[in-house]
Amino acid sequence: MNTSSQTQPQTLRSQSSPIGLLTQLLATHPELPAVTYHIDSIVPGEVHISVHGGQFGHFEEWRVRLGLEAPAEARTFGASTWVETKGVVQDVPVHLLGHGTAAEVAGYVAERAAVAA
Repeated sequence: MNTSSQTQPQTLRSQSSPIGLLTQLLATHPELPAVTYHIDSIVPGEVHISVHGGQFGHFEEWRVRLGLEAPAEARTFGASTWVETKGVVQDVPVHLLGHGTAAEVAGYVAERAAVAA
């Protein structure tokens, strides 16, 4: 039974724009550090890019290449600490996250604040 409140399942075709963005980044910036990424099906077409292990130099490389704003604050949930920034790149919603220890994240946020000052 199909009602108006039900949504149609997404197809691979519906993810062609984010796949295209990742493919273009591979072609134009193959030197970017390897990261974890996935294309969201809950927020259709959104690309999540995660940098782990406190590698904020890698986070910055991705942030700059994507043209995203620098994050201004750290976020914490339980034992996890991260920074994040969001934007739209070539009509594709992008969510960039940088994970690290509380001290690593705080150091990155302080460094970015000093650069902005």
